[in-house]
Amino acid sequence: MSKKPLNNKPWYTLKNQIDQPSELLIYDVIGDWAGLSARQLVHDLKDLDTSEITVRINSPGGSVFDGIAIYNALRHHKAHIHVRIEGLAASIASVIAMAGDTIHMAANALMMIHNPFGWVGGDAEELRKVADMLDKTTEVIAQTYAANCGLQVSEIINLMNEETWFTASEAEGHGLVDVVEEAVQLAAHFDLSAFNHVPKPLLPPFIPPSEPEDENTSVHALAVMSLCNKAGYPEMAEGFIRNHKGIEDVQRRLTECETIKSLCAAAQNTDRAAGFIQSGKSAEQVRTELFDLLTKEDEPQDNSLTPNQQSQTIKPLVDTRAVYQKRNQVVA
Repeated sequence: MSKKPLNNKPWYTLKNQIDQPSELLIYDVIGDWAGLSARQLVHDLKDLDTSEITVRINSPGGSVFDGIAIYNALRHHKAHIHVRIEGLAASIASVIAMAGDTIHMAANALMMIHNPFGWVGGDAEELRKVADMLDKTTEVIAQTYAANCGLQVSEIINLMNEETWFTASEAEGHGLVDVVEEAVQLAAHFDLSAFNHVPKPLLPPFIPPSEPEDENTSVHALAVMSLCNKAGYPEMAEGFIRNHKGIEDVQRRLTECETIKSLCAAAQNTDRAAGFIQSGKSAEQVRTELFDLLTKEDEPQDNSLTPNQQSQTIKPLVDTRAVYQKRNQVVA
């Protein structure tokens, strides 16, 4: 069976085959950035009544918690899980690969392990909470790798810190895969700009110039995340991805956000910047709104009396005439 989200291609395909092993194909960025949640996949796996599942992987990774959920669903399934890494198993995709009872890797494939990263908006306490959560997630992932090979957790963490890329033979040498298979020719390519140590064969012009780049597909999710993180607006990444914004549109909006912050600072209204940005206002709209706000505060107040007030007799707070009369009487 194949699950397809609206207006976008799915990042996985699950085939329930009667006369042969069922297949799970993970060939894209993992997670609901593509419009399809891992929750549906986990649900489908639980309902899958089969004795063997072949998991074929060619993915740059994606959502950490979606990947962990998929790993757990595969590990707890009654079927024998056979993993085949056919192109790339990077980041959380390499963790999913560890769910295999047997793990095979194509001779020309690559595996990458690194520390998880995330984004958050908030005060210092919120940032500390996220940092603690990332530390715990790193340890859990390292334990998952270590359970499949002879390395200690501390050794795995050192490899994750360095963002380590393994060839098939290197992955086999570290005990991360069981068998190196014949090379597989794949057409799928990914934007890997979010990673720091991508092997040269995977860098441009790895994507053929004749193949037009589709800015609206989920393969750009990691690049969008990287741009937002570097600009200081990590919380905006999900919205850009869900709305299929191209890289140029993302860069343009991030630049506009900086302009909005500068306008608010100049108008001594820095506390309004976040609200303007979250509401999607343009720099021109913000400029106009700030101008109206400043001029409104400078409007002269009308101190004239209304007709009703003019017809009323206003009594003084102190009747000075009565005071003088009383004082004259005392003196006399």
